[in-house]
Amino acid sequence: MNKTVNQKAWFFVLPVLALVAFNAIIPLMTVVNYSVQETFGDNTFFWAGLRWFEQILHSDRFWASLGRQLFFTFTILLIEVPLGVAIALSMPKKGPWVSVCLVLMALPDIGLLGKLLNSIGFHYNYTRETGDAWFTLILMDVWHWTSLVVLLAYAGLVSIPDAYYQAAKIDGASSWK
Repeated sequence: MNKTVNQKAWFFVLPVLALVAFNAIIPLMTVVNYSVQETFGDNTFFWAGLRWFEQILHSDRFWASLGRQLFFTFTILLIEVPLGVAIALSMPKKGPWVSVCLVLMALPDIGLLGKLLNSIGFHYNYTRETGDAWFTLILMDVWHWTSLVVLLAYAGLVSIPDAYYQAAKIDGASSWK
């Protein structure tokens, strides 16, 4: 068989490549350019080389904040992924409640948590207490991004053919397994 080669298809790809270059590569190069320069105001730039990077790598504040960021990332992932998969597994696969559940998963909002906790007797001040601030950040992130994990896991579960579910039932697997 002869394969037809259509060189005109590149004309459809070239605008996309130009947009990617304009929206990704040029800003990236601008950031790299600014990272090796120093300014004293008035848009006058001087070559600084890698001095900024050397200062950052020797900074205790940088390493402490990197450690906090990694701790935060691992904490929320340990909460969000299992919680999101568990919620997706418990959602209905068919029927009118599917739409209701999907809409509810797309509407995260933290609301007035601090006022609620203070009204029931907990001293909660996320602006002055670091523990309260960490709890608030983790709760907000989990509340906001778990819905994405749920939607992704649910889409994966729904795409599994029914034959596999039927075979699992025949083998004696529970609905969670």
